[in-house]
Amino acid sequence: MENKFRIIIGETENFSPKVIMGLKLLGEVILKDIDKKNIPDVFKEFDVFWFRLKFKIEKSDFPEECRCKYIVCPVTGLDHIDLDECAKRGIQVLALRGEKEFLKSVRATAEHTIGLTLALLRNIPSAVDSVKDGIWQRDLFKGREIYKKKVGILGVGRLGEITANLFKAFGAEVIGYDINDFDESICKKANTIEELLEDIDILSIHLSLNNGTTNFVDKEFLSKMKSSSILINTSRGAILNSGDLLWALQAGKISGAALDVVNNEYYISDNELINYAKSNSNLIITPHIGGNTYESFEKTELFLLSKLKARIENEQN
Repeated sequence: MENKFRIIIGETENFSPKVIMGLKLLGEVILKDIDKKNIPDVFKEFDVFWFRLKFKIEKSDFPEECRCKYIVCPVTGLDHIDLDECAKRGIQVLALRGEKEFLKSVRATAEHTIGLTLALLRNIPSAVDSVKDGIWQRDLFKGREIYKKKVGILGVGRLGEITANLFKAFGAEVIGYDINDFDESICKKANTIEELLEDIDILSIHLSLNNGTTNFVDKEFLSKMKSSSILINTSRGAILNSGDLLWALQAGKISGAALDVVNNEYYISDNELINYAKSNSNLIITPHIGGNTYESFEKTELFLLSKLKARIENEQN
């Protein structure tokens, strides 16, 4: 294939060497960790812009003249990219959204959900910090088990199903709610939110972000949970109303929460939940690392390489 494409990989750490070799067959490849301020120049100078979750691509990032034809982003959620502006500019966004068959093998976020659940139930972060401070006192960190707990899965899609099966492996009773029908062999089906939340010990959120799910988990929702329950969110931050979660934690409406995502995570300097977590052990927050594994990176990058190659070849024929 004629080398007429210029490709930039804007997040280079642990990028698959196999994918780099494959991209070199499509054109010139530049590996360079760029900053937000460099994005307009990238759009001017490159045909392909490949990155992960480092950037929020906004309307103001697009220059008047755009050379870029493809954005490649190995994620399922695309709320960090202005898709309307991309469409106006004729930029195709290649991602993992809708790739159901392939995504069955990408399970890292479900595993992280279990990790966050255990960290919260067993007080692991506080216990680790205590030992670092020279205190060896097991009685300070008596925890709870997943075994025999009632777990609610909000959103029984790909990740919801995987997570449900992992919880069942721990011996939990699992009930799920989704606006779409799902196989009841996955878990017991709740017909309403009220039925889902009734008497659950753990709520695990696996919704896609859209207009209908923004702030879906709010004060009214949280008020239906029992005070001893915990909430885990590894989906998208905007699904959960931050102020209402803070209220629930402070008022004892729920006993704890563990999050891998927060709202407006590209602007966290004054995030109310992060500030609360600094001095309260009933809220754990990780920096959107659910899918951040070596295995997931290589699988998704190889998949998107084939997707990009097929798209380019199709348009040239």
